[in-house]
Amino acid sequence: MHRSSPRFLVLAALVLAGCASPEASRALKSPASSATTRPGRLPASRPEANPSRTFRFRYTAKIPAPAGTKTLAIWVPLASDEPGVQQISDLKIQAPAGYRVTRDPDFGNRMIYCNIEDPPALTQIAWTARVVRFQDHGQGVAPVNPRFLSPNRLIPLDGKAKQRAEQLGVLDTTTPIHTRAKRIYDDVLTNMAYDKTQAGWGNGDFEYAMTVCKGNCTDFHSRFIGVGRAAGIPVRFTMGIPLKAKPQGSVNGYHCWAHYYDGAHWDPVDISEADKVAATDPQKAQWFFRNLDENRISISHGRDIVLNPPAHGGPRNYFAFPYAEADNKPVPLNKNEHWRFFYEDL
Repeated sequence: MHRSSPRFLVLAALVLAGCASPEASRALKSPASSATTRPGRLPASRPEANPSRTFRFRYTAKIPAPAGTKTLAIWVPLASDEPGVQQISDLKIQAPAGYRVTRDPDFGNRMIYCNIEDPPALTQIAWTARVVRFQDHGQGVAPVNPRFLSPNRLIPLDGKAKQRAEQLGVLDTTTPIHTRAKRIYDDVLTNMAYDKTQAGWGNGDFEYAMTVCKGNCTDFHSRFIGVGRAAGIPVRFTMGIPLKAKPQGSVNGYHCWAHYYDGAHWDPVDISEADKVAATDPQKAQWFFRNLDENRISISHGRDIVLNPPAHGGPRNYFAFPYAEADNKPVPLNKNEHWRFFYEDL
């Protein structure tokens, strides 16, 4: 009687899970399955031993008020310290009189809140800070929030998430967490493509990521988060701003990544960046498992973020850009007109 080979069984599992493509067979011969080398873990008390980047960062927001607005409420995210990974100092805020700095109740993300009566046609808010950003090899310190094991509105943990965890063999808690996380990382890297041409990308929708298998960083990491949490591994989502290699410039987009908890530390993954270099530099693609470069600033953590004070529009799917409500209704904002980020190396 003919017996199926293990390689055939793995490929069959990928086909059953959806998104089968030529990339599925690539998983069987990709170097992604090999062990990943990385620098030794650095304690949060000795970040100076780690490669870093020091820069001044400026976040600008321009919020229009529709004609006839009586009350304009504005929330602008504000970066925070992350011991061992990111240091924020010399913070300066430019905002209308009466603004407050608040924190969301679930994740502790900081934000600037303004409530303006009879607002002008355009309100400008900005903050600047000196930032030291270190390469992240898992030396960061953060509490294990129960939310990092729970479903989100767009990341259910039953159905496809649990099924995929079973197919990948990551439900077995006797297997080391790094091994299980690496299987999930390899699966996402192998079976998704960085592609922003399909409708629905960018929402961080787990079902979309599993069925379309394309998208941007939110989609890549939502798939990793869903399968990881379904396997009982705490996974944290981070929203930030990317910096280019040149010493100064401006950005109007975001970048996101994730961390999984190994029982003692938070180890980073950046699978969408890995995908961008997988064809030309597979070793670098593997480096992004448990390593992050310093060319970024983190702005907020978590999904379904409840603003403080709460917005009438409900929790935010993620929080990198300003949000505003005119007489309790959302104000349409877009990156080309209403926000911009500037950086300059120091």
